[in-house]
Amino acid sequence: MPDMQWDALWDNAQIATMAAGGAPFGLIKDAAVGVAGGRIAWLGSRSEIPASAAHCPARMDCAGRLVTPGLIDCHTHLVYGGHRAKEFE
Repeated sequence: MPDMQWDALWDNAQIATMAAGGAPFGLIKDAAVGVAGGRIAWLGSRSEIPASAAHCPARMDCAGRLVTPGLIDCHTHLVYGGHRAKEFE
């Protein structure tokens, strides 16, 4: 969907991915996310942002911050005192 009109573009970000390939996590440095209709329409390196992004009405600079998928449930219960880092992978 790189040629469609986006509603928003978040750029200058680091993006955590759940990409397959050996490691449980991935990271795209110097990345961007294009959104259209409330859904992710494009994700990748800033150097590969499609030309159509120039017309995006809302562009946010993430200032190098980390963007993560909204799939993480970080809560725990007292019965699990201590750390549970090995469970998250």
